[in-house]
Amino acid sequence: MYAHVQAKTTEKLKIYAVISYGLSSNTYIIESRDEKAIIDIGYGPPHSNINETLNIFKIDIKDIKKILITHRHRDHTRELKKFIYENEEAKIYIHKNDRDVVVESLKIDKDRVQTLYGDEEISIGEIKIKAIHTPGHTSGSLCFKHEENIFTGDLVFANGLYGRTDLPTGNQKELTRSLEKLLKLDVDSMFPGHGEITLKDAKSHIKLAWKNALRDLTSKQN
Repeated sequence: MYAHVQAKTTEKLKIYAVISYGLSSNTYIIESRDEKAIIDIGYGPPHSNINETLNIFKIDIKDIKKILITHRHRDHTRELKKFIYENEEAKIYIHKNDRDVVVESLKIDKDRVQTLYGDEEISIGEIKIKAIHTPGHTSGSLCFKHEENIFTGDLVFANGLYGRTDLPTGNQKELTRSLEKLLKLDVDSMFPGHGEITLKDAKSHIKLAWKNALRDLTSKQN
């Protein structure tokens, strides 16, 4: 798949994606009724910076008002400081448990940060994106959902893969519970933090990841 793609278009929503192949996360740009937001902003090889991506999509950096962060890791936040320096109006949305690490490490003004706890709805144009607290990869990991679309960060990937739990605040038991939580949602398209996008039957990928995580959890406990 080409790195920069218009991944999905509906009547109310456009989703643009930058697929990661190096030391960066997938990045998603959401557009609804001329309002735009970005989900995760980690850049490394082979994608050099957010400006190049936005130029490819013919989007002005100042048109993006909201930055939604799935979790604290640098491969998802690396370009954040540069972005907010060039866009003075953009607000950062991040879970409370991961907020301070990102704010302190990148020396971000706290006034630019909107703290999330889970279950909030974030308006973007005609749509609302729901924040869902899904700890396990980190204690503040979030997924973002709109209708049948879910952005999963590093909780779950295509083909039954799931995020590692051996880094600070990671927890295998919590991650397994978070995957089970996703199984109760009505989702069909999955946009993960790394690797390929799943535009249909996402729940089968999530179910396989849950089974794998549960098996690994049981193995660790025995």
